[in-house]
Amino acid sequence: MENSRRVVRRLNAGDAAVEGLLNGILAGVAMALLLVLVQAAGGVAPLAVLSYFDLGENASPFVGAFTHIAVSGIYGVIFGMVAAILARAIGERMSLAVWLLLGLGYGLLVFGVAEWIVLPRTLSPLRELPPWLFASAHVLYGLVLGLLAGRSRKE
Repeated sequence: MENSRRVVRRLNAGDAAVEGLLNGILAGVAMALLLVLVQAAGGVAPLAVLSYFDLGENASPFVGAFTHIAVSGIYGVIFGMVAAILARAIGERMSLAVWLLLGLGYGLLVFGVAEWIVLPRTLSPLRELPPWLFASAHVLYGLVLGLLAGRSRKE
């Protein structure tokens, strides 16, 4: 008879932070690709989209891309730490569906912080993105985070 019990790999704080950083970077790349592709379909040049993330006066697509990846990584570290605590508390019940829901909720939380707290206090061109696109990009970010975290913890 096959053992249907899931084995969940537990991470210490340092490993959870590093995994969250790397997962956040990958999720940030997916998010940026979505924004670039959708905006390109609407006639906006990909480099112009990347420059939205640079808050300086002479916006650079390269600075924008690196800024976005850095912020994505930081948010990924936070997710990684919270996810490690939840995985330790919940353990075997952390199915991939639960990880995806956790990531989705986190992506929506980050969207809310960006949309209603951070961006209104800046002159960032990101404020001009359609809200559905900005929300969709954050949903994708969260889902990728959840997927990566869930897949990495199965043994």
